[in-house]
Amino acid sequence: MRARVPLVISILLAGLASVAAQVETAWTWAGLEILGNHHVARSEIEKLIPIPIGEAYHRGNAPFWSEGCARVLRQFDFASVDCGDRPLRVYDGHKAYLIVDIVERGREDLLKLRKPPSGSVPFGSGRMLELNAELETRTTKAAMAGHGYSESGDRGYLSYSDPNGVNEDLSPLVEELARLVPQYRENLLEILRREKSADRRREAAILLNWAGGDLEELLRRTIPLLDDPDDGVRNNLSRFMIQFVGQVNSGRLRRRLIDVFIDEIGRPSHGDRNKGLYNLLFIAKAWPVERVQMRRRGGEAIRYLAENSILFNVQGPAQELLALIEGKRQGFFGDPPVPQPQGGHPLSKTILQRPSGSHENGASGPSKNPLQPAATATLPRRSGCSRRGWS
Repeated sequence: MRARVPLVISILLAGLASVAAQVETAWTWAGLEILGNHHVARSEIEKLIPIPIGEAYHRGNAPFWSEGCARVLRQFDFASVDCGDRPLRVYDGHKAYLIVDIVERGREDLLKLRKPPSGSVPFGSGRMLELNAELETRTTKAAMAGHGYSESGDRGYLSYSDPNGVNEDLSPLVEELARLVPQYRENLLEILRREKSADRRREAAILLNWAGGDLEELLRRTIPLLDDPDDGVRNNLSRFMIQFVGQVNSGRLRRRLIDVFIDEIGRPSHGDRNKGLYNLLFIAKAWPVERVQMRRRGGEAIRYLAENSILFNVQGPAQELLALIEGKRQGFFGDPPVPQPQGGHPLSKTILQRPSGSHENGASGPSKNPLQPAATATLPRRSGCSRRGWS
C-alpha cells in the first residue's frame, strides 16, 4: 500500500452561507488569472481590466470589471470572455484574484457541454442527505478554524482522519454513509443523468464518494457525466474521482481517464482545470507507465498552464505534472513503491458550498510548495465552486 501523504488541493471555497457570514472581512486584490489567450499578450488584456491591485475587495461589491471584460471581448474578437461576478478568494493572506477565462475563435468546441437535463428524479433516501449535510457542516467548521481533516479513499470510500487531534470523530457519519449509499448507487447515477436541478445533481455527485461496489465500473459510468452543463456538478464529479483514479488497475480505463482529464484542463473554467490537473497528477504518480501518453496527448496543454497560470492550485500541479511527464524529477509525493498501488492519497480538504453565480471562493494557500498544507488552513471536503463559484 502506498504511503499516506497529505495533499492540499486548494480547491476553492464558496463556504456555507451561514459560516461565511461569520468570517466576512476585507480581501486584498492580488492579481488576474488570465488563461485562453494564446495569440494575444497578457499585458494587452490587463490594460483593459481595471483591477486595483493591493486595494480591498468586500463580498457584495459590484463587479466593476464587467465593462473591461466586455472591451476585451470586442477589441480582440474572442469567441468568449468570462470574468464572473465575484473573484476567487484565497483564505491564506485574504487575497482576491479575478479569473478571466478566454476562448479564442476556432476553439469554440471548448464551450460545448451536454444539454441541461429536464427530468425529476427524487433521492431514494432522505437519510443520506442528512448525513451528508452534517458531514459538510463539521468539515467546514474545522477548516474555517484552521485545522481541517485529511481525506483518504483507501477503504474504497471517502473517509476522514484528524492529523491535528482536535476535531470531532467523523467515523460514525462516514460508516453509516458507507453502509447506506451503495444501495442507492443507481438512484444517484439516474439523478446525475436526468435531474433538472443542478443542486441535486451536485449532491448526488458528492454522495458517489460512498457508493462502493466495483470502483472501476463506477468510474466508467461516471466519465460520460463529466460534460454536465453545471460547473458545480463537474467539479464534484472530478473531485470524487481524485480519491480513486490511482487505484485503477485497468490500463484501458486509465488511458480513457487521462483523455477525459486532458480535455477537462482545456475548458474555460478554474474548477475544471484544477480538478483535471490533480486527477492527472495522481495517475502519473501511481502509474509512471502512463506518463508517456500524458506527454503525447496533453503535454502542450499542461505546459501552457504551468507557464501561464498565477494561481498556486493550477500552476503548482501543472508544473509538478510537467516535470514528471518530461522525466526531469520526482514530484512532491515521490514515486510509489509498487507499480500497482492499492489505496488512495489522503486529501486535506477544501470548504465548499452553494454556488452563487461566479468565482465566489475561499481557498487556502499559497505556500512555497503548492501541494503541501498552507500555513493556517487545510481544505475541508468536496463540493465547491469553479467558474461560477465552485471549485
